[in-house]
Order: sequence, then C-alpha cells, then structure tokens
Amino acid sequence: MFKIYGTDAHNQIHAQETSDLVAALQISKEMRDAGDTFVTMASENPQHVGKPGVDTVADGKTPDGHDYDWSKAGRAGKPRAGDRVITKKDF
Repeated sequence: MFKIYGTDAHNQIHAQETSDLVAALQISKEMRDAGDTFVTMASENPQHVGKPGVDTVADGKTPDGHDYDWSKAGRAGKPRAGDRVITKKDF
C-alpha cells in the first residue's frame, strides 16, 4: 500500500492511496503539477522481499555469506587499500 500526501494552496492536506507503485508515482506527479506542496509518499511495499538492510554480521559476513566491511568511520577517514584517490591533476 502506498499513501500519497500533499498540501494545496489553501493549506488543506489531501491524501490518496494505491497498491501500485507506478500509480503512486503518477499521483505524486499530478499533485505537484496541480501546485500542491510538501508532496510525499509513504509505503509498506507489498512487493518487497525480505528485511531491508543487513540485520546480522558475524565474523565479517552477512547472513547470505557475503563479505561486509562497511563502517561509518571508513566513510570519512583516510583512504583504504583499493580506494581510488582523485586529485586535481585528474581533472
């Protein structure tokens, strides 16, 4: 189920719902084209399979056996082995 919300020019909130993602995106576009603001869509996607994200990492592996080496610290720290470092001369 997808729920689409928007606020019209008179600050009235309007909501529609559909079970189809393509229809939900079309409704969002139509609301924006009509001048609605704060158009947003919320969902519990019925076509989603499994849990979102990684829920367990044991010994550096995800439940399906893939390597998992992501860390928040690694995103902003010094480059790790295998990272491509872009310099000014690359432009």
